[in-house]
Amino acid sequence: MNKYNYFTLLVLFLFTYSCKQTKYEIKSESKFIQVKGIKTHYLDFGGDGLPIILVHSEGWDATTYKDFGPKLTNNNRVIAVTRPGYGESEISSYKVENQGDHLIAFADVLGIDKAVFIANSSASKELTYLAENYPNRLAGVVYLSGPVAPWGDVSLEDPYKAFEMYGRASPVANSEKNDRETITLARMEYRPKHYDSDSIQIDVPALVIAANNGREGNEKGVAALVFVGSPLMDELRETFPPSSLKRHLDLIAKDSVYRITELNKIQDSIARNYFFKLASDTSLQRKVLEFHLEKVYPVTLEAQDKLMKAYGQNLKLVRLDVPQIIGYEYRDTPELIILPIKSFLKDLN
Repeated sequence: MNKYNYFTLLVLFLFTYSCKQTKYEIKSESKFIQVKGIKTHYLDFGGDGLPIILVHSEGWDATTYKDFGPKLTNNNRVIAVTRPGYGESEISSYKVENQGDHLIAFADVLGIDKAVFIANSSASKELTYLAENYPNRLAGVVYLSGPVAPWGDVSLEDPYKAFEMYGRASPVANSEKNDRETITLARMEYRPKHYDSDSIQIDVPALVIAANNGREGNEKGVAALVFVGSPLMDELRETFPPSSLKRHLDLIAKDSVYRITELNKIQDSIARNYFFKLASDTSLQRKVLEFHLEKVYPVTLEAQDKLMKAYGQNLKLVRLDVPQIIGYEYRDTPELIILPIKSFLKDLN
């Protein structure tokens, strides 16, 4: 079994609850194709050259890249795919292996032999799966959320259930049709090959966008505590880059009415009751943080190190001049990441 890093999961619902899709100038063409019998939605941004396939994380779809995709079309063909079970794509298995296989089948239908896959947050699992299992189909991979290593079963040992409740509270696409707990468990089953074998080397060029410490910069944070506005997360919350998410987090921490409104949006009644208790119980908050720092934090760093070691010299690590990254820089502050990504792509061409 595996886990999501707490902060790579943060955007699953904090961003979903705080951000609204707005009208925008159409810079892409929305299309549908059949991929192994599954109707699959994607945005075609056009462009010529080495294909890029943009992959979204939980709670989103291809349109999350509506503004970022056009920035890469000068020298590349750019496509954003909506994964099965999300947005307007038909439902299929949520297992990482099945989702990864679908991405390759999607490329097959479009006649793409090799592509650069770019993803953030939880979809980093798919990047690692593809790199380990389809290296001949990948021209490169770009991890937008740092050296995300969402595996290891230590979070499942949490006696305070912060991780379990966090997963149950997180909205996912088509939540009215799916059991979000089932989806979370399906994705938790993935475990990369390199995690259990130091001898495995991933022979795919990789770009990792990281914070100034070479990691995500928020590994000591607990998203469940951020969600309830715990003062234990004040220092970390203050290092969030200016964005809609930052404003949302500040309101949760400082405005009790706003916080209660957000907690009431949790559809799962068990998770909703848990978070109301967590918000009011400072003793429980401390216990949740202590478990995270003692058990989850060291395993997270170990998993990140294993991921980077597996790529070895194939990995290019770009440290941004920021204390932490959230993986949504492509939407909020694309100027921070566009040049290193374009440089990476140029080297691949």
